[in-house]
Amino acid sequence: MADELATGWQALAQPALRRQFDQHLDSVVEAIRDGEALVERAVPTTQLVLIAGYAYDIRQQALLAGWEPPKAEADWAAGDWYGLRLLACYELASREPKGPRRMHSQSDWSSIVGLLRGSRPG
Repeated sequence: MADELATGWQALAQPALRRQFDQHLDSVVEAIRDGEALVERAVPTTQLVLIAGYAYDIRQQALLAGWEPPKAEADWAAGDWYGLRLLACYELASREPKGPRRMHSQSDWSSIVGLLRGSRPG
């Protein structure tokens, strides 16, 4: 899923898209919390497992609806419910211990490399 959503991180620089993404983050947290309260489990489940299960269900719905991951940053739109919901799931999962690493944008990566190179003795 990381590769499918990679262009979304840069697209979040668009204010309208970022606002929609933030709403999706809140909605995913709420959906997982509500689902956790409704389902009795014999074995405790981690937040990461709950997020992954929720993301899997959303992705299945998206694929059945004919959704395709945006291929370029410019393809992301505020109305892309499935893409933004999956991006929110990935973001929340990346905040969990043992969760996936969030993909960095090229500019983020360049600045990190620059910092590392700058901190080395010449």
